Amino acid sequence: MGRKKEADPELDLVPIMNMVTILIPFLLLSAQFVSIAVIDSTLPAIGKPQPTTEQQEEEEKLNLSVAITDKGFTILGASGVLGNPKGEGSTVPCVRDGCPGVESYDTKKLTELLGQIKDEYPDEENVILVPESSIPYDVLIAAMDATREDPETKVQEKARVLFPYVVIAGGVQ
Repeated sequence: MGRKKEADPELDLVPIMNMVTILIPFLLLSAQFVSIAVIDSTLPAIGKPQPTTEQQEEEEKLNLSVAITDKGFTILGASGVLGNPKGEGSTVPCVRDGCPGVESYDTKKLTELLGQIKDEYPDEENVILVPESSIPYDVLIAAMDATREDPETKVQEKARVLFPYVVIAGGVQ
């Protein structure tokens, strides 16, 4: 009394193939909407400073810094930037008191002042941003954009490059 062997039923792969046929174009279309933006910046070095050559010591260092506070921007340098003999720096106050948002910071005036500094120090390419700990991320990005290039001034039909190498320092408490 042997049992009859039942034949294995064939797998119906048509629904799976239809699903894959629909998913592939959908995945390809959704992939084009993903874009990632990266802003290059460097962090300050930790440790002992490296020894410098005599030639580097002879050159006048600018050490350009932009402090970002709830009152606006303050531009500082090693030897009194923009002819300020006291070395106090130049201040770009906010358009509105208390700087409630990114639109209240005067980034155009900041770019204009940095353009004047670039005229005095054409070989300098570094700027240090020193934000307060309460400064929103959008304000920091707007300040980075304002320090890197001046879209109002064209050089060979491109925006004038000011200080392309941005260093973000620890915030002011």
